[in-house]
Amino acid sequence: MQVMRDSASIRGSVTDPTLAPLIARLIDDLSDYDCDLSQMVHIVVIDPGDALMTIDAELGFQLLDRPLDVIEAHPGWFELTYVLSDDGFGVVVYVPVRPGVDARLIEHCRESIQ
Repeated sequence: MQVMRDSASIRGSVTDPTLAPLIARLIDDLSDYDCDLSQMVHIVVIDPGDALMTIDAELGFQLLDRPLDVIEAHPGWFELTYVLSDDGFGVVVYVPVRPGVDARLIEHCRESIQ
């Protein structure tokens, strides 16, 4: 799992050619706000083999139980957005559609997108 909590990591740490444009789009969407990215969003990128318990501990909530604010499907990825506070701060979770990713998580994403 890759966790990005500050502007530098959000802007520069993704090398996956299918994920980088998704994060670039998110940065662009948030660019209208006059504050540091770390004050608006944290990003979590799930890796194959990550246990749901580990993901939940990192997020501070149970991923499968918390209602989604937005979910989008992209080629090879699900993008899950959770708004955590009234000021708009949130977390965006990128779930790869790959072998080794918890099947319950993939199924949750597929059911939520419908």
